[in-house]
Amino acid sequence: MSWRKIDEIGNKFGKLVSILMGIGLAAVVVRELVKTYSGIQSLTQQTIKESRDREKSEKSFLIPESPKVSFRDLVGFEKIKEELKSALEWPLKYRDLIKDYDIEPINGICLFGPPGCGKTYFVKCAAGQFNVNLFLASPSTIGSMWYGQTEKRIRKLFNEARKHSPSIIAIDEADKLLPRSSSSSVHPRILSEFLQNLDGLLSEEKPVIVILMTNEPWKIHDAIIRRGRVDRIIYVPPPDYESRVQLFKHYMSKCSQLVDDSIDYEELGRLTEPSERGYYSSAAIREITRTAKEEALSEAISTGVKQKITMEHFKAALLKVPPDIRADLIPKYESWAIMYSSYVSS
Repeated sequence: MSWRKIDEIGNKFGKLVSILMGIGLAAVVVRELVKTYSGIQSLTQQTIKESRDREKSEKSFLIPESPKVSFRDLVGFEKIKEELKSALEWPLKYRDLIKDYDIEPINGICLFGPPGCGKTYFVKCAAGQFNVNLFLASPSTIGSMWYGQTEKRIRKLFNEARKHSPSIIAIDEADKLLPRSSSSSVHPRILSEFLQNLDGLLSEEKPVIVILMTNEPWKIHDAIIRRGRVDRIIYVPPPDYESRVQLFKHYMSKCSQLVDDSIDYEELGRLTEPSERGYYSSAAIREITRTAKEEALSEAISTGVKQKITMEHFKAALLKVPPDIRADLIPKYESWAIMYSSYVSS
């Protein structure tokens, strides 16, 4: 075979190899494109789902609730219940009579105090007590990263409350939505929008009451908590002795058949007195009760026999559940209450 023939065969073989390599490379490219497309499609679908879920969550505060609880379901805190009841009953039930006496109805209330003491539950019980619609919102549901959207949502919230009046607008963590000071240029616009809508309620016939809830009242902007806008500022403290006793009884009431006679609710009230360790909130009382029940349940599972819940189970629970409110915080709340509150518990 001549060298010329060998060169021709070599050239053809080289072309064939090039073609095959091109096909292989194309296949790899196609495979990677398919994988990339699938990834993009999956990411897009996930993004759309997350966007829809976020939109649904964001719109939830515009849907009124109709709580089935009332002040009868609120254990303890009798004086605060009376204060809140009087603050809400007149403007919601006797608005025309108030007008005859030339009294401006209350449109704003502030509930403040340590976390876990039931401020949100107070509001739900109030809405249920007077059979009014409740719009429960917070900075996480009203706030938006987009320019002007937070103000727009505030307007929508007040408009929906007007449509469904009589109603209550409850703002949780109000100090974060309406702070006293902020380096952000957004908060002045939010404050202005909120004040405009709050002041607008005074000139309207429809009964809408705004309740602000906060764990840090000293951080709320002064323009919000002045008289004429927020006329009732109520301190919700940790439960006192009588309230703690009632709370323990309440949380044990649904399993009364398993409650041992050794349980001394008055003693439990004394064992949870404030100390240097701190104060027990209503939520902590509930957790103590739950832990005591779990102690009895654990024994029942181990022995195969139902065990009654005893005082020993509660003592074990108290070792596991410490006070959840720092002792040094309470004087700060009490000092602020003396300065601003319309009601200071004794």
